[in-house]
Amino acid sequence: MADIKTKDSKPKTIKTLNKAVVGTQNIKDNIVSTKEKINENTPNKNDENNIEYGSNTITGASSITASTVATKFNKYGKKSFEETKENIIKSKVKIKDFKNKQLAKKMEKQAVKTGKGTIKTSKNTIKNGKTAVKTSKEVAIKSQRMAKESVKASKRTIQTAKETAKATARGIKLAIKATISAIKGIIAGTKALIAAIVAGGWVAVVVILVVCLVALLCGSIFGIFFSSEKTSSNSITMKEVVAECNQEFSDKLQDIQDKNEHDDYVLDGSMASWKDILLVYTIKQSKGNNEEEVMTMDEKKKKVVKDIFWDMNSVSSEVKTEKVTEQGINADEMPKEVEKKVLHIKLTSKTAEQMKNEYHFNNNQLKQYDELSSPKYASLWSGAIYGSIDSGEYVNWRQSGQSWSNIKIGNTNSTLGQIGCLVTSISILIEKSGCNSTIIPFNPGTFLEALNKNNAFDSGGNLQYAGVTRAVPNFKYAGNVNLREKSRTEKLALITQYFNQGYYLTIEVKGATPGNQHWVAITGVNGNNVVIVDPARDGTDLWSSYEWSKSSQFNYFAAN
Repeated sequence: MADIKTKDSKPKTIKTLNKAVVGTQNIKDNIVSTKEKINENTPNKNDENNIEYGSNTITGASSITASTVATKFNKYGKKSFEETKENIIKSKVKIKDFKNKQLAKKMEKQAVKTGKGTIKTSKNTIKNGKTAVKTSKEVAIKSQRMAKESVKASKRTIQTAKETAKATARGIKLAIKATISAIKGIIAGTKALIAAIVAGGWVAVVVILVVCLVALLCGSIFGIFFSSEKTSSNSITMKEVVAECNQEFSDKLQDIQDKNEHDDYVLDGSMASWKDILLVYTIKQSKGNNEEEVMTMDEKKKKVVKDIFWDMNSVSSEVKTEKVTEQGINADEMPKEVEKKVLHIKLTSKTAEQMKNEYHFNNNQLKQYDELSSPKYASLWSGAIYGSIDSGEYVNWRQSGQSWSNIKIGNTNSTLGQIGCLVTSISILIEKSGCNSTIIPFNPGTFLEALNKNNAFDSGGNLQYAGVTRAVPNFKYAGNVNLREKSRTEKLALITQYFNQGYYLTIEVKGATPGNQHWVAITGVNGNNVVIVDPARDGTDLWSSYEWSKSSQFNYFAAN
């Protein structure tokens, strides 16, 4: 059967208007810039200098730098310490006076109670008075001792508060990384600061800063970046809504195929970008003044998302009888021309730029649109779509059990988690090469979405390698090497040769028998050992994980 015809979609870009200042301007730098500055901003754990530990900046709404906060912490701490010493010295002087006055009052009350009393009572009173004076002296001595201990305790409190302030400042930097899990961690961490706040109330400045930051983020249009985090066991998340819409779209395509008799089909066009869909949803809900928060999801909001999804995606189809050239079954047979019924499915999608006009956004909405569509936020949309902002290290990328595992392969009902070992292996190599400059953030999920948009799969879900280069222009398929019928030594020699020439290799490890094949990424050759990253499990040595005899072939790619 001939290969399925595919048509390239014209690349679509989102026009970006001049940047405007929005209501939440004060916090935008925190969200974007922290990811690039985490390394330089993290305080040195071995640094003993308590005055210079806060060298990083926190811009925007707070207008306070971490170094300024650290300086104020020290200033207030030292002031509190000096005031504590002065109070202790004054207390030494006043203790005796206080005790003597108390004693005099006590004796006066005793005299009134007993009237004139007896000589014996007077002697007892005098005796008691002397005892009280003696007790007062002992109390004063003990008070002095306690005062000294208080000074030491005060020093320890200040030191503890400073260390707490350092930890809290680090926590703030992580919070501004814009993940809801980090923010939850900071909020939970403030409970541990209660003791420090009681000991030195000036530490509360940090807590107030975090609470204000969280409130501003969650109540603004930036709450969309946290919308895929569960707030309770039965809450709906944005990533679940995204998966539901994808499934409905896939079901619609399958229904068209089932209802139209055909020999082959051609899928033309692509689905609208989920980043565009969620951008439009956010601005539509906000109405320009954060009227409706977008961090949480319910049935009403889910309906809004789905309405926008279908407003931005439409599907049409028709069956045509076409003459197709087919290669004969045997190699010596000449190609022949046959007639086939070809089902043409056309996908028509709209961009966010088109939708802002269709939905008649007001001036405030247009300003918010300009803000959120800025490339500065590109790396954060993954958190809303997949439920994870940070894709992690490529050596830990797996096809199953991940936020991207349920993404469909092409126009099939199979997912990345089910048959996506080759796609995941290639994404690992692309990330390792560092050549990607078009897909941000990059991970197996975003790579698969780019492949789907570029019609990189046939009707059976088989990858067409030209689609890889269309998705990532700097990564090109170079060829395939057959390893069947070769010895282990010969296989190792070929792998080493291509790897040392600078190619990036994916290798099939289960014999490539029908219905049973698996691909892994080769990331190194160390003597007789071939180092791999396996999309299915944690093994790193090729022929310790799989039988060498079943290594059937490898593909090699070139990166620019």
